Amino acid sequence: MTPEAVVLLQQSIGKVVRLTCSDGEIIVARLDLVDPTDEEIVYEMLSTTNESKYEKFDRQPAYLLRFSDISAVSAVPDSTF
Repeated sequence: MTPEAVVLLQQSIGKVVRLTCSDGEIIVARLDLVDPTDEEIVYEMLSTTNESKYEKFDRQPAYLLRFSDISAVSAVPDSTF
């Protein structure tokens, strides 16, 4: 992950971003935590292109994703979600 992408993640805590993963999955998520030391993020998933990968819950759980699993990050305009 580029330093610019890490900065974008850090600036997006509490906001919605689009994460493209190394395996091609695209996740739209609200970021809860960005940890540059451990190179991971914690997020609430809003949507994904691979729903079968995740267990269904009554409440929305938080997920952890390592920087190495993210190939691209982009901001999502406030009006989208």
